[in-house]
Amino acid sequence: MNGQVRTTYGIVVGYDGSAASQLALEWAAETARQQGKHLTLVHSVNLASVPAFPAMDLSQMEPTLEHAAKALVDEGAERAGATLDASQIETQYWLGSPAAQLIDASREAELVVVGSRGRGRLLAGLLGSTSYAVTAHSQCPVVVVRGPEGKTPDDVPMPARPGRGHDVVVGIDDSDAAVRAVNAAVEVAEREGAVLHIVRVAHSPSMEAWTYAETAKGGTEETHAIRDHAEESVTRAANRVRALHPKVIVTTEVLYGDPGQSLADLGATAGLIVVGSRGHGGFTGMLLGSVSHRVIHDATCPVMVVR
Repeated sequence: MNGQVRTTYGIVVGYDGSAASQLALEWAAETARQQGKHLTLVHSVNLASVPAFPAMDLSQMEPTLEHAAKALVDEGAERAGATLDASQIETQYWLGSPAAQLIDASREAELVVVGSRGRGRLLAGLLGSTSYAVTAHSQCPVVVVRGPEGKTPDDVPMPARPGRGHDVVVGIDDSDAAVRAVNAAVEVAEREGAVLHIVRVAHSPSMEAWTYAETAKGGTEETHAIRDHAEESVTRAANRVRALHPKVIVTTEVLYGDPGQSLADLGATAGLIVVGSRGHGGFTGMLLGSVSHRVIHDATCPVMVVR
């Protein structure tokens, strides 16, 4: 079953009617408005969450499921209509895997947006473990918009957007994914008139070195080398951005501690955090690295994950 099907998409948002997905929808709609893009609402009916008896013929349930799904995406389209013209809004609803449908749409999309709720607890169903699957496998950047846990839709405030004192923060290391993250972050900063804040977290596997590194002053030869390399890398990244985007204000910072948590903590004042899907800190074979995983869990602002 499906709604209005497009072969190409602008911005895709996963929608299930929850408070978190409503925030994701609002964020996506405003982004589509600013960029003049189409917005596609996607809802998938996950059969694993549909109560059924062993002898039940699910094909008999399909008309009921389709009716409910259509009503849901129509309600979402009406919400998006407060920001966008109706001609910019498309809907899709499917019977099957939510993650698979969003990942498939990402092949022709410029951006996928999903929601989450609560600190360290992603929403079940469409926006639960699906969020991780989508950020790990999406063919385009993904933005995860967090909603506070235990709130009704009307109680959830729209998260801050970049600009007006809210920076675009991008975390870097020496990976190719970090370069792509910077490229994506500067596009957002330039479009939104925001400051681009380039951050690297200096860290060492040596616990003894941590004692010194956290002061950012004293330390061993190892900690001095780690700090110097981090400072050189953020300066190099900033100089590249300034050369290509002279109108964007760029600031840099070197932090000390756990990379994921240090970046996530910056979400208290940022409008967006941008990270690569897997940098040098990720485990071999993981498509979503430990740093991006932690930032999605703990950051209070929207997080963009770039492959």
